[in-house]
Amino acid sequence: MLLVVSAIAIFVGTLTADGGSREVAVVAPLWANAAEAAEIVARSGGSIVASAGLSNVIIAQSDNPDFIASLYRSGAWLVLDAVKLRGCLSV
Repeated sequence: MLLVVSAIAIFVGTLTADGGSREVAVVAPLWANAAEAAEIVARSGGSIVASAGLSNVIIAQSDNPDFIASLYRSGAWLVLDAVKLRGCLSV
C-alpha cells in the first residue's frame, strides 16, 4: 500500500504546474460540473483552452504570473501542467 501511495504522490508531484507552465489542467472538486470548473478559471482571470474529458477538469491558460496561485484561491483542488500531462497519458 505504501508503494502505491508513494508512486501516485511522485506521479502527481512531477505533473504539478509551476510558474513557467503556459497551459494548465485545473482540477475542481469531484462534485463540480463543467460550469463550476469554468467559473474557477474565470475568477482567476484565465481563458479556457479545452475540456479534459471529465466534468471537473478543464484546460486553461493565462499570461498572469500569479495565475496558478489564483486558481488555488478560487477553489481548484489541483493544478497540473497540461503539456506534461498530455505527454504522460498519450499512448
